[in-house]
Amino acid sequence: MKSQTLNLLKKELYLGNSIQTLIWVICCLGMFFIPSYPMYVGPFYITLGIMMTFALNQSSHDILYTVLLPVRKIDVVKARFLYCGLLECFAFLSALLALLIRTLVKFPQNEAGINLTFAYFGLQLLIFAIFNLIFLGNVYKDPLKPGLKYLLAAFIYFLIYALCEFPVWAYYSMRTRLAEGEITQLPSFAEFGRTLTSNASSDFPKQLIVLLAGILIYIVTWFVTFRRAARQFEKYDL
Repeated sequence: MKSQTLNLLKKELYLGNSIQTLIWVICCLGMFFIPSYPMYVGPFYITLGIMMTFALNQSSHDILYTVLLPVRKIDVVKARFLYCGLLECFAFLSALLALLIRTLVKFPQNEAGINLTFAYFGLQLLIFAIFNLIFLGNVYKDPLKPGLKYLLAAFIYFLIYALCEFPVWAYYSMRTRLAEGEITQLPSFAEFGRTLTSNASSDFPKQLIVLLAGILIYIVTWFVTFRRAARQFEKYDL
């Protein structure tokens, strides 16, 4: 059964891609190098690549042809989930590469939101987990109609992004007042935002907690979403 899943994953990699997917992948990497630009926007392009995979398969009748093969429906879903997971992993490899380059060339700090810190990676995992739960966890109810489900997932993506950035935005808005003596200390949520975006080694332990929490949530949500999608596809009548 493992060989079936790997063969289906190869099919996803060779036939499930399009020029649009390549464009979104390039955009994901490029967004990290725009000065003072939200770091969560780049990985959003990866979700567009995931959506385009379902849209391409819809027009090519890929799902219908695939289930006519001697394979289990659960393996079809598993291969697609692994493919989507590889795309999301690329977002993190892009961020790590961007972090290395930005550090080497002394790129200016991001003034539009969080910097590339341990906490950023944890929060991005949280955002991906919620996106997967909403989109991948519902699209197999009718995989030939992914559009509306993606619109809802994209809206929630930006809503969670705003919630994750809010403490950082609060910190940026108050740090000048703190420096000028208008306030003596930051409110707790603004101090939390400072910790999230700080590059000081003293803040790394707290950021690592956010990262570990993000990893745990992503892994648990991944298995919950997969089982949910597999059940939906088993019931789906092609």
